[in-house]
Amino acid sequence: MNQPLWQPSPERIAASNLVRFMDQVNARHGLDLRDYDGLWAWSVAEKERFWSALWDFCEVIAETRGRREAVDIDKLPGARYFPDARLNFAENLLRPGRRSVPDESPAMVYQGEGRELASMSWAELEAAVSRLAQALTEAGIGPGDRVA
Repeated sequence: MNQPLWQPSPERIAASNLVRFMDQVNARHGLDLRDYDGLWAWSVAEKERFWSALWDFCEVIAETRGRREAVDIDKLPGARYFPDARLNFAENLLRPGRRSVPDESPAMVYQGEGRELASMSWAELEAAVSRLAQALTEAGIGPGDRVA
């Protein structure tokens, strides 16, 4: 079978986040990227600019972004992106307005071995994250601590 199982329509492609990101990169950097291959080539040639553009596009919430986009960027594995940034990962995933879907829509759909398919809504996920954060705080866990 040499044909893809599914191909997005031109309208769906035009409305995609990838196209929105390319449009933003083109406007900010005076480029004319038209497709994934062009964006990929630019991301490899201009790594720091790519990661900075991605941070801006994703509207990352952070206490600080830091001055550096990357350290050891040509070292894989080993590259570190935004090494001086301080942010709350959960805040970025769960922030209001971040999702374009209703709070009761599935945030996660999962199935364990021998178990039924289950799901958790965005509202349930947010409540679970809040309970966990409160429990960690009550246990004395704070900034700089590591939990595994």
